[in-house]
Amino acid sequence: MIEGIAHWPSGTVRIVWHGSQETGLPVTGAHGFCFYKDRVLVCDISGRGFTIPGGHVEGSESATDCLIREATEEACVDLENLRLIGFVEADHRVNCDFDGQYPLRSVQAIYRADVSCVHEFDAQHESTKRKFVTTDALPLVHHEWNAVLEASLNSA
Repeated sequence: MIEGIAHWPSGTVRIVWHGSQETGLPVTGAHGFCFYKDRVLVCDISGRGFTIPGGHVEGSESATDCLIREATEEACVDLENLRLIGFVEADHRVNCDFDGQYPLRSVQAIYRADVSCVHEFDAQHESTKRKFVTTDALPLVHHEWNAVLEASLNSA
């Protein structure tokens, strides 16, 4: 089991890579390693820095639909060939001050996808820019690269 500590807007969170193993925990979000011409898409999120596209599930949408929506909003791209590669558990029990709107423990679905169309970038949402980087550069560009992200990238 690969785990680590991350610092999210909601505070400190313990994260655990589960691979494709079902956890029984609610899926509250989706993120994706989105490839275009052998490069990975990253978005510069205001107040956070560069990260792979993704976010929280809204209403009754599926995790797949969540990633498609987030990639459109954050990066102005269309996705195809989405493949679920695993789950990252978010465990907020390490954060004494947690009072978030999401469960104390949940998972984020992690996908591998292809970018089928790159539209003109329009910073209408939380992302200020997008770029495509090599997988070797991803740990240097990502605002909070860690062993859990490395394990998930290796599954992509």
